[in-house]
Amino acid sequence: MDPYRTNKMTHAILEVLSDLLQQQVKDPRVGFVTLGGVKLNRDHSVAEVYFSVMGEGADPAQSLEGLKKARGFLQSRLGKTLGMRSTPELRFIYDESLTRSEALDGLLNELKGKGEFLTEEQKRRRLCLDDLTPPAHLLTALRLARVVWVVPHHNPDPDAMGSALALGEALSAMGREVRVLGYPDAPVGLVDLPGFGDLLNSDDAPAAFTAAPPDTVVLVDCHRIDRTGPLEETLARCETRLAIDHHLVSGRRAPEPGWIEARSCSTCTLIHQVVSELAKGTIDPEALEGEVDPEDDAPFEMTVTMATNMYAGLVNDTGGFRFDNTAPFSFELARRLSAMGVDTALVAAQTLHRYRRAGIELMQRVLATFQWYDQGRILALHATRQMLAETGGSMTDTEGFVNIATAVDGVRFVIFLKEIGDDTWRASLRVRGEGDVQQVAARYGGGGHRAA
Repeated sequence: MDPYRTNKMTHAILEVLSDLLQQQVKDPRVGFVTLGGVKLNRDHSVAEVYFSVMGEGADPAQSLEGLKKARGFLQSRLGKTLGMRSTPELRFIYDESLTRSEALDGLLNELKGKGEFLTEEQKRRRLCLDDLTPPAHLLTALRLARVVWVVPHHNPDPDAMGSALALGEALSAMGREVRVLGYPDAPVGLVDLPGFGDLLNSDDAPAAFTAAPPDTVVLVDCHRIDRTGPLEETLARCETRLAIDHHLVSGRRAPEPGWIEARSCSTCTLIHQVVSELAKGTIDPEALEGEVDPEDDAPFEMTVTMATNMYAGLVNDTGGFRFDNTAPFSFELARRLSAMGVDTALVAAQTLHRYRRAGIELMQRVLATFQWYDQGRILALHATRQMLAETGGSMTDTEGFVNIATAVDGVRFVIFLKEIGDDTWRASLRVRGEGDVQQVAARYGGGGHRAA
């Protein structure tokens, strides 16, 4: 058969049948019917007519019965209208493709509403602060703890120390026995944080552990005890260890259980969410007049000192809201903390770009080590123990030096090497723009962000 003639005939049959159903067939059962296509066999003796049904109350089985009843009339009028010498036998077949299409459209719209077709950056821009929800197992473990050590990573920055101090104060408000740990030779930007003077020094930790061991250790801004430097051996003696961190999981060791949320701009952001949940307490207000389970916790208020420590971490880990990890929810958290009474200008002045005189003299020597590679796209710098001896500075004074390097025009990658012992160096990596230095760090047991 001529394919052109066949195609022309199927379209004609479809058009005539559609008009007849709409205008001359009065059976209400076919009122929901929509014809979708016609398929003729080789000798045109049979025409398969595909239909679907639409509308509230539509029933494909009833519509098929109605079409079968009207088949004789439709076949007769079809032959007369098209002047056929031999009218094909009509066979009606329910077409499920429209139903499937509607279901698929519904599913796609549902997924679209959930943001499944957004890019990762678009999802991040839509993320709200309260979308960051602490896992129930972490909250339960913190509520079950009675003697808690809160530990930031070695060489802590304001995000690590601010997280530790804020969480430690919150757990104390719950009636827990809490020690927040620190390390000798702290950076100058940390010493004014509320509660810093009450830290348990890492040098005194082994003896303190023996005298009154904690039942729970909470790592903040890190997720492995090997990042606690001199505290690793002591902390390994505690069986229950948790972690709250916004760095990606990496390195040769598995992370501690807890909450690792890489979408967050800072660990202090996660601490805010954890403290907000803990502050609700577990006591049913209706039970206050009766007996209260001694294991239940009373609600407490988040204090301005907690908020100040959280803001210190937030403003520093976003680089004063200049780094690309800054998201809309970063400003929402800043608004909430500021509304509580945090002196945001003072916190920024105390923790951002603050150096001792020895640190400035050390900076002069480190700047002199700048070496450019790959036509200026890679910048390497280093700090040695000899430089420390000459200036009276310390490695903690080098915090922030790497940001000066990343600010150099044309530089994309920065490598900052620090001599921390005999034949032992620490490498800090940064990338500006596209790239992922975290993958490089992970090869050598390190970790961090994509950009740092």
